[in-house]
Amino acid sequence: MSRSTAALIALSVYGAVLVAIALWGGRRTHNGNDFFLASRRLNAWLVGFSHTANATPAWLLLAFGGSAFAWGLSAIWIWGAVVAGYLLNGFYVAPRLRQLAVGQGSLTLTQVLSADGGDRLQPLIIRSAALILSIALLLEVSAVLHLASSVFAENLGFDVTSSCITAVAAIVIFALVGGFWALSLSDVVQIGVLLVVVVIVPLLALAVTDGREQMEIGFQALGPATTDWFGGKTGVVALAFVLGVSGLGFELTGQAHALNRFMAARDEVTLRRARWISVASVAALLGVTLIAGWTASVVYAGLEQPERAVFVVIDRVLPPGLAAVIIALVLGVVLMGMGNRLLVLASCLSADMKRAVSPLSFAWARVVLVFYAIVALCLALYGGESLLNRAMFAFTAMGAAFGPLLLVRLTGKRVRPGSTLGAMWAGFVLTLLFHVLPDAPGDFLERVFPFVAALGIALTGGERRRNPDRADRSQETVHDRVPI
Repeated sequence: MSRSTAALIALSVYGAVLVAIALWGGRRTHNGNDFFLASRRLNAWLVGFSHTANATPAWLLLAFGGSAFAWGLSAIWIWGAVVAGYLLNGFYVAPRLRQLAVGQGSLTLTQVLSADGGDRLQPLIIRSAALILSIALLLEVSAVLHLASSVFAENLGFDVTSSCITAVAAIVIFALVGGFWALSLSDVVQIGVLLVVVVIVPLLALAVTDGREQMEIGFQALGPATTDWFGGKTGVVALAFVLGVSGLGFELTGQAHALNRFMAARDEVTLRRARWISVASVAALLGVTLIAGWTASVVYAGLEQPERAVFVVIDRVLPPGLAAVIIALVLGVVLMGMGNRLLVLASCLSADMKRAVSPLSFAWARVVLVFYAIVALCLALYGGESLLNRAMFAFTAMGAAFGPLLLVRLTGKRVRPGSTLGAMWAGFVLTLLFHVLPDAPGDFLERVFPFVAALGIALTGGERRRNPDRADRSQETVHDRVPI
């Protein structure tokens, strides 16, 4: 059996599972509220695993595994940063965000952040958030499509264009039929497949290197920087590296496609259970991913694209047919995770930007989703940047644009409309600026400085007003100007 045939069989089985999930979700999707947020009826398991799959999606785990491959032991700081970010999301953000969203009747993160914008500036805030989300998520989706189609072509012999078109068509149909329900359940499947694969890689590496002792000898032979907790860096450079990597945890507070899982939780009890599920699952999954990257560096040192380390080890060690099956399944779950991004993009134009008096159009939401999918497909086919360049920028930009503002908003402070706009654009523009400049240790400038700058703007622009119904100066009354 050829590699292509084995991969097609695996993808067909996975496709059958997705069809069943889509039909299951379709039976529960009757209107726009179901389509975008499952009418806030998700149970703890769906919330917990789906948040994990979206906050640290499959492509990001591959990137983290690549970091372990390239950096050595210093990649352990990624584990600490991400787990700390999950604790912040689960114990601080989740209960407050759900309470605020339910109280406002908000379906999206944009609606939560713009609620205090007032009649004059709220439309501008919504358009700004929609533009930032569109740029970031389209870059992420197109980068993942580009990566997956390249691996399909190089490892399995598929055509790049055909792979991209087929993948986009499958994602769109799945999202249109099953909506939020189906996407959440598919995230659980994604976590299961990834966990099995990243456990297999270290076991394969140990088998090839004849045991743990030989693995340790091979790892130490890679050089002193590989076995140093700071990657051979010292002093201020080491501190900048640690702070830069730690920024990954704070950026989790701005990932709209992950935070809406908290908004979809059934009740507070569900959230309390879900946060433990989420933290435990990411701690185990990310830990095994880093181990897979370290062991892969011994088996296949010198790889030019470290994010492909998992694929390379599987392809090198396993029989061709079995390797093709596993690679195809990993690529399948990587691609299906993009459906959540397209759903968030659809909400930008169909839910966030509709008139307050207009009902939520289910049909229009589907049209917008298809539109964004076509744009992402074009970017994937004609864009040449690597996965880390585009997707990591998207992840960082969303974290800096929305994370600081959300953290301040959840303290109970109202952020002035001008400061809301300033915080969003400062986080995004500064991330873009430092992204195009040469990298600092741990990408410190790109991952930390924009977030801190946006947080400062949001904090200084926050206020507690006497009149809780007043949203901005355009609604000011004489009683607000005259002491009584």
